[in-house]
Parts: sequence; structure tokens; C-alpha cells
Amino acid sequence: MFYYVMLCLAAGAFLLSAALVHSRAGYYWQAIRENEDAAATLGVNTFRWKMLGVIISGSMTALAGTFSAFYYSNLFPEQLFHISRSIEIMLGPIIGGLGTLFGPIVGAALLTVLADGATELVAAAGWDVPGMKQLVYGIALFAIVAFLPQGVWPALARRFKFSQ
Repeated sequence: MFYYVMLCLAAGAFLLSAALVHSRAGYYWQAIRENEDAAATLGVNTFRWKMLGVIISGSMTALAGTFSAFYYSNLFPEQLFHISRSIEIMLGPIIGGLGTLFGPIVGAALLTVLADGATELVAAAGWDVPGMKQLVYGIALFAIVAFLPQGVWPALARRFKFSQ
């Protein structure tokens, strides 16, 4: 049951994000991101639109946190706020491509496949390598920053002519 609830929540968050990107609010947020003074000069109430972005982000985070509390049946800080969890959450969008809709999904999937695959390969070889996931994360981050600074998704979108 938790899988389907989380799948629905993720799909809902993706659809909401897609709708917001192509709405008036999305265009205002892009203008504010690019040049806040210019957006304000054109009549955009920057405080109002930034506050709306914080409210929407906080609401989605609260919903995910509530689901997490029910899933784990607890709220231990060392489980929820561990540094490795924060790193995993930040690396997905960086690897996939910041500022894109599909980038975080592609980045998270790629990191999961690489880290779990490397861990399984090392375990199958009979080696005990502590911190294998962190090593894979570091190598992936270095490779992306060095060779694909915009992330994986924009490169894939250009290659296969998808819209970003």
C-alpha cells in the first residue's frame, strides 16, 4: 500500500510542478531567478511570488514528511536528518540537471542504479568495502561536473530532441 501511495504522491508532485512551470507563477519565478530587480521593475511583486514558492515547497515537504512518519512509524532524528540522506536528496537534481522537470528523476534513478549496482558487485566479489555508496556518489558527481555541467537530462534531451 505504501508503494502506491508514494507513487501517487510523486506523480502528483510532478504534475503540480509541470503545471506551475508553464503557468504565470512559473514565468514570474523564472524572471525573479534570472534578475529580481528587472522583474520588480516590470511590476512583479517579488516578495509575494517568492513567498508563494516557499509555501508550496513547504506544503509538499510537509506531506512527504507525514508520509515518512507513517511509513517508518517513528521520527528519529538520526534516521531522518542523517548527513547521508541529505547528500542523497541533493545529488539527484544535481546529477540529473537543475531547473528541469525530469532531471531529478533521472538523477535519482541513475544514482540508485550505480550505487546499488556497485555495492552488489563488490559484495559478489567477496570484498568488504565500507562507504561504497559514498565513493560512487563522489565519482558520479565529479564526472557530471567535469563532463556534463548542466546534468544528464539536458544532454539526453538534446541528443534525442526531447523538450526540456
